[in-house]
Amino acid sequence: MQHSSPPPVTAGAVVEEVGRDLARWLRPVAAAFASLAVLVAGAALWEYGRRAGTATPVDPHDVLFLAGIGHLGVQAALRSRTRRGRLRWRPALVLPGGTRPGLLARRSRWAWAIEVAAGGAVVGSGLVWGGSTIGAWEGRISSAVGVAALLVSAFAVFRSLRRPRFVAITSTGVTTEDEALPWERIASVLRDKKGVHLRLRDQVRYVTVGGHDYSISNEHLAHVIEYYLATPDRRIALDVNVPGPLGAVR
Repeated sequence: MQHSSPPPVTAGAVVEEVGRDLARWLRPVAAAFASLAVLVAGAALWEYGRRAGTATPVDPHDVLFLAGIGHLGVQAALRSRTRRGRLRWRPALVLPGGTRPGLLARRSRWAWAIEVAAGGAVVGSGLVWGGSTIGAWEGRISSAVGVAALLVSAFAVFRSLRRPRFVAITSTGVTTEDEALPWERIASVLRDKKGVHLRLRDQVRYVTVGGHDYSISNEHLAHVIEYYLATPDRRIALDVNVPGPLGAVR
């Protein structure tokens, strides 16, 4: 009886020159302007609600409710969508410890934009509601909550643009925007709907990479990490060029 071998795991990568990215000095400037725009827009919505009062064309209570339902729906849609993104090989990845060649997976800009729009609808409608009812106790509470949410949103936008989320696979290990993990520290790879979980040898904890807001699937990302974890002699190829088809991970 013949057993068919499992299909090869492919890196699915394309070469992308680092010159296509924004200049490093431009990122903090763009991030600062974007976060400032969020604050100005939020203040304008609150002031609009305060001046309009109960004369707003649409009841902010209803808008807030529908925006909240829509936000939950967007999150569910992002988690369940089919992701066919590819890793990109770059000759000079800008990593916390310096620059190295390797494979890069970045957060989906499309998913990021949808989350910003959905979250902005929730926060914005809450600010209009707070401003329109500022004379009552519920208006003061909702305004305070809205301002806190606005500050958190502005910081989140700044951080997302200043330090975009990514997963880098290099010859030395797996790196995220917050942590660099040498291959020697990674014991095993697990995956589920929330992301790819790397179990560490020297600590009783997992580091989660990937997730529903990346364009590459958790399954594909986990396969590539597993391959280089199991074949140390193949890692050096990541320093040279984009890898071809990867052997099956057994």
